[in-house]
Amino acid sequence: ANLIPSATFALGVQVTDNGTGALSSSATVTVNVDNTPDAPVANDATFSINENSANGTAVGTVAATDADGNALTYAITAGNAAGIFAINGTTGAISIANGALLNYESAASHNLTVTVTDNSPQALTDTAAITINVGDINEAPVLNDKTVSLAENSANGAGVTSMTATDPDSGQTLTYTITAGNGAGAFAINSGTGAVTVANGSLLDYEGGTTQYQLTVQATDNGTGALSDTGVLTINVTNVNEAPVGSAAT
Repeated sequence: ANLIPSATFALGVQVTDNGTGALSSSATVTVNVDNTPDAPVANDATFSINENSANGTAVGTVAATDADGNALTYAITAGNAAGIFAINGTTGAISIANGALLNYESAASHNLTVTVTDNSPQALTDTAAITINVGDINEAPVLNDKTVSLAENSANGAGVTSMTATDPDSGQTLTYTITAGNGAGAFAINSGTGAVTVANGSLLDYEGGTTQYQLTVQATDNGTGALSDTGVLTINVTNVNEAPVGSAAT
């Protein structure tokens, strides 16, 4: 209760029996009331935020009250070892401190303990359990550059290499295409696996053709927005010994 300081109440109490003459006695009872401060009350809450949110993005504000009207301070005291979140010590507003670590695939939710402390001499506290659910968003696949060697005159259908991308989102299907560097059609790519093969081996002529091809390969996911990445596949054509060609003499 929020009472006046050091209040004193004097109560007159009379006790009467039910015998002949209804005799009674009285006494004074003194009640001293100290205004002991009340602890603040912090409310549990659940907030939602998308993965990879920028540093400084607002998450939500912890609500707390104090019956004595004392000023309150807020601190995250558990569940934030990686430092993903920050809290305003005066307002209780939670924000993103390190969005690079906010990854749905690593943790779909975070459970924070927020301690609220009043500024009374006793520094009374309460805690709130804060659940932060992380929303999954589509992330682009990653396709790395690669360099390989291939003998000239390789047969059509011969394997060159595989361009294999990774995708942070589980369950995504990737599609591969050659988007540049294959104007002559020397190579083909399997759209489902990224396997690159020879499509026209007659063009692979070390002496009279191109000794290096640089193909731009694109990997596209099937998530929202169909995000993609590109990698450069460098194919160095190597020389092989070829039989001499004789001509008839007359």
